[in-house]
Amino acid sequence: MQISPDAVRAFLRTHPVLYAATMGLNRQPQVHPVELCLQEEDAFYFAVPKCEALYGELSLHPQVTLCVSDRESRLTFRLEGVAVFTEDGEILSRCLRECASLRERWGGTPEMLIPWFLRDGKCVFRDETDGTEQALLLGTPENALVGIRISKKTELRDRLSAILAEREAQTAPPEDMELQRLYDGALIYFAETAKAMWPRMDIRPIERSALFDTYDQREQFASLAKRLIGNVRIDKPEDLTHWLSPETLNDLRKQG
Repeated sequence: MQISPDAVRAFLRTHPVLYAATMGLNRQPQVHPVELCLQEEDAFYFAVPKCEALYGELSLHPQVTLCVSDRESRLTFRLEGVAVFTEDGEILSRCLRECASLRERWGGTPEMLIPWFLRDGKCVFRDETDGTEQALLLGTPENALVGIRISKKTELRDRLSAILAEREAQTAPPEDMELQRLYDGALIYFAETAKAMWPRMDIRPIERSALFDTYDQREQFASLAKRLIGNVRIDKPEDLTHWLSPETLNDLRKQG
């Protein structure tokens, strides 16, 4: 078989269930059956319930290899790369539409699912009759919502901490409550991302000052902020000043 995106698509159409090899939470090798949900050009999307071990394993150790074999043709297909989660609602909706088994099990509770794709991916066809292999490098989806990426620089951590402290010190009532909640959602989103990088970072100022009536409302506005801001890269303090700004968020709100 000559490897190409079309050949891969045809093979996976008849072999949608692959076996994913991961590093387990107990640091022992694990294997999980996973079903291909969506294929766009040379990008592959899967979805995993947040309550299953695979989600935790890929969160801690994102390097993954997936494999499936065809006995008749004696072809083995291998897919390898780095798992990247996306909270893109459109991708999740399409995964549910395209994958009947996913829809039957989780269609009523889609909030339990999170899609993922491969970065730096490669697929390989191996002919088991003679041991020859053909490889194809995969594209990385550019439009999938992954979220902000903050460079691990001390001045960025310090600037974000200062912004959180400034928000806590704010006493004047907001003129636009919806915009204030969107701003607080953006602060929570940035703070939680930074907290994952710097576990000792104090994000309590925004947790104390955010103007939300319920936790669901907090999640709603944090998700909205994430969707509006998209996949920005934060490399310098000025980037934080730009994105964590009511003016910027208001412009994005009007556009989106």
